[in-house]
Parts: sequence; structure tokens; C-alpha cells
Amino acid sequence: METWLIISLIVLAIIILGLIIYFISKKTKQSTEISTEEINSVKEIPSEPIKEEVTNKIIPPTPPTEVIIEEKPMNNLSISSKTENDLLRKLELFEKNKGFTKKDINLASLSKQFETNTKYLSEIIKTHRQKQFNSYLNELRVNYIVNRLQNEPKYINTKVSYLASDCGFASHSTFTTTFTQIMNESPSAFIKRIKAEQKNS
Repeated sequence: METWLIISLIVLAIIILGLIIYFISKKTKQSTEISTEEINSVKEIPSEPIKEEVTNKIIPPTPPTEVIIEEKPMNNLSISSKTENDLLRKLELFEKNKGFTKKDINLASLSKQFETNTKYLSEIIKTHRQKQFNSYLNELRVNYIVNRLQNEPKYINTKVSYLASDCGFASHSTFTTTFTQIMNESPSAFIKRIKAEQKNS
């Protein structure tokens, strides 16, 4: 009988202890929730003034963004006058010696030939020939063919495929397209017109 009483008391003590622990833990949980809510509310209150301060401080740095208008040097690279004159001289020799008739010529290969970089050469052509490199090269080639067709009577009977190869174009179709864009008529139409003009004269 005494054993049963002892067991009952122990069980009762465990239950009471469990309840005490439960209520204590619940109370601490509530207090932590309140504290986090209070923290959030404290954070929320000054958030707007801080934003205003931040935006006020961010607005002044906007002028330095305008300083990035130092993109102007890209249009006018800091090429020394000596380098500029040297490249112009090489460009004139390239035109005079009809270097543009070589098929493998491009901006990179010509820059290497001129012992310069592609940016400098591209800028020199843009400034002094008022053209991008490809337009510059294509016009040199087409003008070379036009000049020969107009001034060499035998050349007028040359096939269009040979004309393309003669001035440095890799393909007949590219030559025809480029010639048509520059002269506003196809090579065959141009040749036909030149022949007619020569007959009448």
C-alpha cells in the first residue's frame, strides 16, 4: 500500500513539474515574440527617414555619372600627330599600290602590316576617309574596277567573275551586291551602258 502511495506521489510530482515547465516555456516564447515584434516596429519607424537621407545622399553622386562622358576620347583616340601622319602615309601607299586588291586584306591584317593596332587604324580611316573600314575597302575595290572599265577598252569584255577576283572580292555574288550598292546598278548593267556609250562616241 505504501509503495502505491509513493508511486502516486512521484507521478503527481512529475505532472506538476511538466506543467510548470510548459507554462514557463510558453511565457518565454511569448516574450521573445513580443521582443521581435518590438524590434521590427523599431526598424520600421525610422526606415522612411533613412530612405530619404539615403536618396538625398545618392542624388549628389549623379554628376560623377555625367563625368563618364569621357567617352569622347573613343571618337578621338589620343593618337600622336607623328603616329597619325605615319599611318596616313602608309594608307596613301596602300591605295597607290592597290594593296586593296588582295583577297585576304582585313582590318586586322592591315593593322599588322602598318605596325599599329586596329583601333588606331579604324579611327584614322573614319577621320580622314569618313568611312568605316569595310566601306572604305569596298569603295576602293569598286572604284578600281569602274576606272578600268571606263579607261581600258579591252577590259570591258572581261567576265564579271574575273572583275570580282581582280579587285579582291572572294566571291562573284559579294562583288555584284557591293558594286550594285555603290554604283546603283549591277556590274553587267554598268558594262552594257559603257559599251553603248562607247559605240555612240
